[in-house]
Amino acid sequence: MFVKQIQIESLGNSSYLVGDESAKVCAVIDPVRDVDLYLDEAEALGCKITHSLETHVHNDFVSGSRELAARVGATVCASGAGGLIFQHRSLREGDVIDVGEVKLEAMATPGHTPEHVSYLVTDTSRDGGPHALFSGGALLVGGVARSDLLGKDVAPFLGRHFHQTIRTKLSELSDDVAVYPTHGGGSFCLATPSGSGATTTTIGQERGNNAFFQAKTEDEFLELALSDLPPIPAYYSRMAAINTRGPRILGALPEVYPLSPNEVWVRIQRDSSAIDLRKPEAFAKGHVPRSYSVPFGDSAGTWVGWLVEPDKPVIFIADDDPAVRKEMVRQLIRVGYDIFDGYLDGGMDSWTQTRLPVASLDAMTAEELYAKLEGSSDIVPLDVRFGYEWRTERIPGAVNIELGNLTKDHDKLSREASYAAICAAGVRASTAASILKREGFKDVTLMLGGTNAWKEAGYPLEHGES
Repeated sequence: MFVKQIQIESLGNSSYLVGDESAKVCAVIDPVRDVDLYLDEAEALGCKITHSLETHVHNDFVSGSRELAARVGATVCASGAGGLIFQHRSLREGDVIDVGEVKLEAMATPGHTPEHVSYLVTDTSRDGGPHALFSGGALLVGGVARSDLLGKDVAPFLGRHFHQTIRTKLSELSDDVAVYPTHGGGSFCLATPSGSGATTTTIGQERGNNAFFQAKTEDEFLELALSDLPPIPAYYSRMAAINTRGPRILGALPEVYPLSPNEVWVRIQRDSSAIDLRKPEAFAKGHVPRSYSVPFGDSAGTWVGWLVEPDKPVIFIADDDPAVRKEMVRQLIRVGYDIFDGYLDGGMDSWTQTRLPVASLDAMTAEELYAKLEGSSDIVPLDVRFGYEWRTERIPGAVNIELGNLTKDHDKLSREASYAAICAAGVRASTAASILKREGFKDVTLMLGGTNAWKEAGYPLEHGES
């Protein structure tokens, strides 16, 4: 038996190939939509993908199982309680999927979602067993996945199911069973971050170190599971419906094609969404009017999914790097974006040469903001970090609206005030400033370096609730 982990950094998740080397067959666990990742790996291993297994109806990404079925004829396997309405094998407790001499047994493990299953793996060519567990969100490194994605009213009921899953099923497994979770560090599906950086574990390690595994009572488990949860990205509300009905088959990774500045300008007037992937400093210096600043990185797709309407065509504005564009296409199809107008050919240099309108944004350093706050300026620090970050430490006088809420909560801000957008390092603040400019706020400044630069300069901080 072999297990190959494929980490999906943009989601904080992992997918897996598990298979039989001698039979040259394998299955994929919880694939993302850009399935070339698995096809290439299977080809390198000399294996045929025969099955695609889902642990649950995902809220954080579009599944690639239907894509694998269309591309290589893989049989999609998922819990019968999930209600999928495309062709698949509906599983019940104890059903077994054979992949050569590797057997994967469906185990009902509700808690993260009602229909959640894990897959208990036995390699029949080896003594003993079971040997591994593909746990999805039922057991993570140092934690479990959250129970509130279907709503706060449902969360306590799912939490109780979760406690039973741990107490009556997972705790019965041997210490040496390897555990391969789907959700990991960086995923908004985590109830609590593990902090270890590990992506796999064992039942024994979790029995000894995981507070959820050690919770003695249901109330203790619920307190752990439902306290201090991070915000839920807005796009999560769309994913389950897409995955239930079956995502549109792409056939290949979508291509994006060059657009002239004039073509970009016309398409923006028709309501396409321009996503500027450059660094905050470059965006502040000059950008396409009404574009969103989403600096390129592992979390860029998440922020687009959080803030940008999914039914509008996307245009990329970036430095001339095909690898960046390709990675952004991957990130966006994973969160339900299918329509790509293209990219600005030649970047902002070509735009400015065409003499089309150029917008800009004032930017300031920590030192400059400190001087303004100490002087007569009435500038308001607008901190767009997560609430728990803001409560831990913040620039004195800062108000907090989390970036994910800014598109709907900007009306809480006075249009007559002057704002300095702030985050930890300047990336989220750049996105926030671009949103406020789109919404017509006139006096918005981007603070470069964020609270990190503020702390490095030794300036005072406030702590706790205001």
